[in-house]
Amino acid sequence: MIETEIEKARRLYETWSGRLCREKGFLENLLRYRKYTSQTLEQMLCAGVVRACTVCGSGPSGSCCFQGVEEWYDDVLLWINLLLGVELPDRRAIAGGCFFLGEKGCRLLARHAFCVNYLCPGLIDSLEASPKAEFLVVSGLELRWGWELEKNMHLWLKNRGGGDP
Repeated sequence: MIETEIEKARRLYETWSGRLCREKGFLENLLRYRKYTSQTLEQMLCAGVVRACTVCGSGPSGSCCFQGVEEWYDDVLLWINLLLGVELPDRRAIAGGCFFLGEKGCRLLARHAFCVNYLCPGLIDSLEASPKAEFLVVSGLELRWGWELEKNMHLWLKNRGGGDP
């Protein structure tokens, strides 16, 4: 259950964040990733993705932010959110929606690859070519640097015996 992963992420944050943040290059990598999450959101706003997803999510057909998506998140990705200053929720805000879906969209900064990369067919058809291409470039950079950060954090934890305090 996602509540278990959230609790594990909070324990990782409390136990290991100070030490991890002192590791050479870690903060630079975290800030680089944050830069690309911000650029992805900016492109989503400019291209009309946020507007279209808000309409879709509030409609009767639901959205790709459905209940169960949250199960794809692990403790390390949630730990990254805590490192980025995100307050992880304690309960679902929207019945039938992802645990992390709020009234204004996703409440996370570090998101699962599906959540960054997926564009439904209707959205793809509605976007103009140039903004769509710009969005795909920036979101690709977010995915790349997010993957690097997650991979390095998993390895760092593994080298400490799995991250158990």
